[in-house]
Amino acid sequence: MAATLRRICRLVTLLMILLMVTMVVVINSLVVTRYFFSYSPSWTEEVTRFSMIWMVMLGAGVLALFDDHISLTMAVEKLSTRWRNWQRLLVHCFVFAVAVLIAWEGFKFSAGLDGVIAPALQISMLYPSIAVPIGAVLIAAFSAVRIAVGIAVIAGGAPVEVPSQFEFMDNSFKPAEENEGRERLDRNAESQRVG
Repeated sequence: MAATLRRICRLVTLLMILLMVTMVVVINSLVVTRYFFSYSPSWTEEVTRFSMIWMVMLGAGVLALFDDHISLTMAVEKLSTRWRNWQRLLVHCFVFAVAVLIAWEGFKFSAGLDGVIAPALQISMLYPSIAVPIGAVLIAAFSAVRIAVGIAVIAGGAPVEVPSQFEFMDNSFKPAEENEGRERLDRNAESQRVG
């Protein structure tokens, strides 16, 4: 399963890089055309806006796998390890349910926008709006993985293998002690593979 998750994360990361490059190129070209030619193409705003929507929704999916969305942990840190594991499991179940609902309603909403045309790009609004339900599907799928991890932790069974977050991104939203522990585990795993 870790290999499949790794492939999905690599694909999503590649798409996000392409979207970011697109945004940078379009915004820089807008600056040049506005400064030198006093002209602002109308399509540049839509390209950057639609790219940003896709980037946010794809990134939200990957962050769900690594449990790295911004969260308030002050009260949770006071719980014992056992109750903290139960709390995380319940949160992942809630996130899964909400993501499924957003995906379901999002696909219906996007289908309704199929006939609406973006004024500048002249493309169907289905393409930018479908980013929300696709991101929700990623969040639901990766939350299901986190639920499996949580159940394995609580049951004391074999851990579900999830790829390392450091392969794809930093983990700046996690508490420092959790980052240090994960970094140590990743270094140990890497040294075992090399050695």
